[in-house]
Amino acid sequence: MIVAYVSGHGFGHATRSAEVLRRVRELKPGVRITVVSDAPEALFRRAIPGALSFRKLRCDVGLVQQDALTIDEAATEASWRDFARDLPELVDTEWRFLRHAGATVVLGDIPPMAFQAAHEAGVFSVALANFSWDWIYRHLAQRRPKLRDAAARCAEYYGRAGLLLRLPFAGDMRVFPRVEDIPLVARVPRITRAEARRRLNLGAETALLLSFGGFGMPNLDVSTLARFGHFVFLSTDKPPGALPNLRLLDAAGLEAQGLGYEDVVGAVDVVITKPGYGIVSDAIGAGVRVIYTDRGDFPEYGVMVAEMPSWLACVHISQADLRAGRLDAALRDVLAKPVPPAPDTSGADVAAGRILEAAERGA
Repeated sequence: MIVAYVSGHGFGHATRSAEVLRRVRELKPGVRITVVSDAPEALFRRAIPGALSFRKLRCDVGLVQQDALTIDEAATEASWRDFARDLPELVDTEWRFLRHAGATVVLGDIPPMAFQAAHEAGVFSVALANFSWDWIYRHLAQRRPKLRDAAARCAEYYGRAGLLLRLPFAGDMRVFPRVEDIPLVARVPRITRAEARRRLNLGAETALLLSFGGFGMPNLDVSTLARFGHFVFLSTDKPPGALPNLRLLDAAGLEAQGLGYEDVVGAVDVVITKPGYGIVSDAIGAGVRVIYTDRGDFPEYGVMVAEMPSWLACVHISQADLRAGRLDAALRDVLAKPVPPAPDTSGADVAAGRILEAAERGA
């Protein structure tokens, strides 16, 4: 039995873990899978075929966000303090659950407690990540000294992991004792671009997707988008206002059309977003251009921005220009950029094989 503990911070952890578990199920249809997360259950059920057990549980703190682009450092510090108070009890509950459930391997993306619980249960654990929370908290502790305790506790628990499958766009992950680098885990569209555009009724229009990781629109003045009448904007976040060239997408409507979010990414010409692993890997998997903006003092941002140009056509826009709808220059520049050749996106296959091997051999 595979038990996966997945962070609920944003959607990137959930979508890539689900993609790996989907491949696990395809390789071994009879394998039992349990997901433990406070990310939306539907993300996992849609991706993973067959029977799936789901336990809704907050597995880590991650970061508290004011919106998609702003980290609330004070609230993150307070949230960690409250979470840490109950952490020993949580670990105790989870290692007992792992024993009772008959877990043969634990997958963590990337809650620290998963690896401590697996260690205490005597179960081999596999981490899947491009960054770890000790690295993030250590950075924020320069301004929020109380997060040093968070960084130290996370590092201690990560040190219990049996194996880290390190993804591209990786930060400082030296706390893991055993590391294997794997290719990108990326979702790819399930249907052709032409068919996705037909179902979305896009016609020949240039389509732009506003995508901000489930945290909502970053105070974007949508009224400014009306002047881009020759473009159509798509969003799953309800904006404060309406205009003719902005279409609101909802999960139920997409499901009824047989579309996943990765299919929407594949249908558009440009994604406008903050750079996080989930949406960037979706764009890479679909070969789609990206306009990205700053996302606060988050260490992953620097790594992503440095490496993204070799993976996809991308252009930066300031938060001020994005919020004011000053997109002209960025759109012109990104649409003129060539899309790089398709990279290796076989990470889900590699990870799934390694996880199944660990489940069978315990290492």
